[in-house]
Amino acid sequence: MGSLLALTDDILAEILIRVPSPSDLARASAAYASFRRVVSSPRFLRRFHLLHHPPPPLGVFFPDGPAFFPALPPNPSAPAARALAVAADFSFAFLPPPDRSWLVRDYRDGRFLLDRALAGSTCFTEVAVCDPLFRRYLLLPPIPDDLAASVENPYLQRGGADGGPQSRSNEIFLASRGNDEPSEELLFAVIWMACCRGKLVAFVFCSESRQWRALSPPVHHALSMRRVMGVRLGQRNHAHGCFYWMITLTRRWLVLDSRKMEFSILDISPVLLGRTMMFSNQITTLESGEGRTTVVVSDLFREDKRCVLYFYTFMSFSDRWQLQNKITLPEEWGYRFRGIIGAFEGCLFIKLDHPKENLGDAVEQNVTYFWFNVKTMQVVRFTEIDSVTVNEAYLYSGFPPSLSLPSV
Repeated sequence: MGSLLALTDDILAEILIRVPSPSDLARASAAYASFRRVVSSPRFLRRFHLLHHPPPPLGVFFPDGPAFFPALPPNPSAPAARALAVAADFSFAFLPPPDRSWLVRDYRDGRFLLDRALAGSTCFTEVAVCDPLFRRYLLLPPIPDDLAASVENPYLQRGGADGGPQSRSNEIFLASRGNDEPSEELLFAVIWMACCRGKLVAFVFCSESRQWRALSPPVHHALSMRRVMGVRLGQRNHAHGCFYWMITLTRRWLVLDSRKMEFSILDISPVLLGRTMMFSNQITTLESGEGRTTVVVSDLFREDKRCVLYFYTFMSFSDRWQLQNKITLPEEWGYRFRGIIGAFEGCLFIKLDHPKENLGDAVEQNVTYFWFNVKTMQVVRFTEIDSVTVNEAYLYSGFPPSLSLPSV
């Protein structure tokens, strides 16, 4: 071991970069001061992050709390998840006061997007992108008046009565602007959208330019319906830089390619024929290898009360979707299944409601998240949320605090 410690930092870095997992690297960095010095270098960590993308899931974030629920043993990420829960401030108390005025709107790549209402408006809000681990944030500039003038009578997207503290007539979310090479610049984009009568309006803020600009949504009859909101913006899917929304009363997707910042309409009726689709979360997009996108269609409303998952893949929108797999979930999950919140290395992260036999026991009315190995059919509890109603949750992926870099 003495000869290993005598190596230069550059050679040690080339050895340690080949450590197979973040947990192994964290243990190695704790062994010797020289290892810790090399591993804590921002340049080394950026290289390591690129080699281990996507990072492992550490827990589930519940924005209505807000609260973070770490992965539970025997999950291998449980120690890192516990360390994250202690180190990070998921109450966002470091944001400008009053802290309770901020509402969590999205999470991606270690960043959280929050906003708070401005006087007299549920549409235009103050927006912040922040990193709860390093307690850093960036306040975005307001949308310029010439762009805001195109927003007329937007429909309410979330919250209670119009004008309430959590009412929003916009949908804002994060998009990655990742580099293929290690870089000191932390790139991201914020998309702002609103459904107005007769049109969809969208803007984008890029961290490179620090400016807002308008996007051009497509013109489609379903997006301009007067009596029915064309798109439920909050119910979106994402894979490989593209965002997907079901268009109301159609079997079509509204698609935003955030790499090109271009919208399109995609007909997905061939894979939905013969299946009752009542909820947007019955169809989920996941990232697959080699740039392919996997689409999981959940067939819930069956006579046998079982839940069946159909797996389709495509590389580009012009492809004919190919059925790759069909899985019937355990019988007792038929009435508990509430959707898929993510995937990692061949495992789906599935949300289940509490069992029916516990309906009268408030203590047992928990929502449980399992990881489900598609190949082996193995099921392991990932984490549990002790709440009767869980409307939204994000699968939080990242590295242990000792191997993390600021994301803002």
